[in-house]
Amino acid sequence: MSTIRIIIFEDNDKLRESLSYLLKTIRDYEVAGDFNSCLEAANIIRVYKPDVVLMDIDMPGLSGIEGVKIVKETRPETSVIMYTVFEDDEKLFQCLCAGANGYLLKKTPPQKIFDAIHEVIEGGSPMSPSIARKVLNSFQQARSNQYHLSPREVEVLQSLIRAIVPK
Repeated sequence: MSTIRIIIFEDNDKLRESLSYLLKTIRDYEVAGDFNSCLEAANIIRVYKPDVVLMDIDMPGLSGIEGVKIVKETRPETSVIMYTVFEDDEKLFQCLCAGANGYLLKKTPPQKIFDAIHEVIEGGSPMSPSIARKVLNSFQQARSNQYHLSPREVEVLQSLIRAIVPK
């Protein structure tokens, strides 16, 4: 397997530096850069051409939700894993609809983060267990469309279900 190029967008300096340090210890990973905001995300993605982006949601200037959209518009083949403290349905679905490929909570142990990066590279949709449960529950509720989901939102949920539920 070739080296996986990673970019980190996280405004908490200590967390960003720790995450970068941890990822650099993995032989197959190259942390191409870590940034405290996603205001320059388009330029950063064009220059570094990452395979994976780890994106916080709550950042100054521009939210990670907007950052996901920018990453996907700039380089659609880059996978984006949200890395956040937010477990609420609204932010989760905004991220997924914006194009996020995975959603991990910051309490995720390092080994699970490493596994998630490999999983997303292999075409999966890594999620923290509690987030996967929310997606599954929402999908079940969406069948009755009580949330008045758009066809695209239902399509995103169905794709996630196929990625999460073992065959």
